[in-house]
Formats: sequence, structure tokens, C-alpha cells
Amino acid sequence: MKSKFALSFLILFAGLTFSQPNEELAKNIEQLNKIYSEAMINNDTKTMMSLYTNDVLSLPSYQPMIRGIETLRNLSEQIENSEWKTTSFDMKTIDLIPAGDFIIEIGNYKMKMSAPEVPEWNDEGKYITVWQKQEDGNLKIRVEMWNTDLNPWLEMQNLNSNKE
Repeated sequence: MKSKFALSFLILFAGLTFSQPNEELAKNIEQLNKIYSEAMINNDTKTMMSLYTNDVLSLPSYQPMIRGIETLRNLSEQIENSEWKTTSFDMKTIDLIPAGDFIIEIGNYKMKMSAPEVPEWNDEGKYITVWQKQEDGNLKIRVEMWNTDLNPWLEMQNLNSNKE
């Protein structure tokens, strides 16, 4: 009877241990997300690109897949040089799933953007980031995917109705 109790306790304890996120890992990713957010607000493509692997895959909303750091850099520089500016960008990690040299981060984001002669645009949605541990121990983004929770057609409809 004691051995069944001990085995049950061990299984329960192991389950609880593996389901709890590693605090150090969570703090590390929170810090990386803060750097990323600040870089977006400051239109700092160089800092943003330092957070990605060379073979990054990016899967943005309403756009084709982006392969490789150079393609991502070119697109990011186009945005940096446009009139659109990110005025706030907040990320909240909901879950971290360690998988060997990878950490899967699932979260929510909220952001605001502006451009001349356009009302401030708010967006919120969800994301998945696959962080890959590098040889030096740092984490870099290997895969990212995000999409909005807002219906852009409804938002455009609302903008047009407000102009009338």
C-alpha cells in the first residue's frame, strides 16, 4: 500500500513540476519581449533583427510567409521608413512549452499605430513564438506567427462611417 501511495505521489509531483513554467526562462523571455517591444516603438530594425535566427520563418497576418533574416530585414526597413509608426506594443506570455533546444511561447499582444492624416489604429491578437537556444546559450526567434483578434473589414467600415 505504501508503494502505491508513493508511486501516486511521485506521478502527481512530476506532473506538477513539468507543468509549471521555469521562472528563469520566463524572466528571460519577458526581457527579450521588452527589448523587442521597445525596438518596434523606436523603429529600431537592427535591434529587432538581432533577436532572430538567420533562417527565421515569419508567418504574419494577411501576408505570405517570410523566409530568412535578409527578407525579414528588408520588409522591416520598409516599415521603418514608412509613415506608419508603432506608438505602443505590449506582449503578455500566456504559456511556455520547453521542447529540447526550443521554447514555444504562446501569448497575447496589444498595439497602437499611427500615420499622418489617419486615426490612431488599435490592434490586439495572439501569437506563437518558437525560441531556439543558440550555441552561446542565448535565445533567438526561429519561428513566429501572429494574427489579430479584430475584424479588419469591420474596423474599416467603422472608420468610413465616422468620416460621413
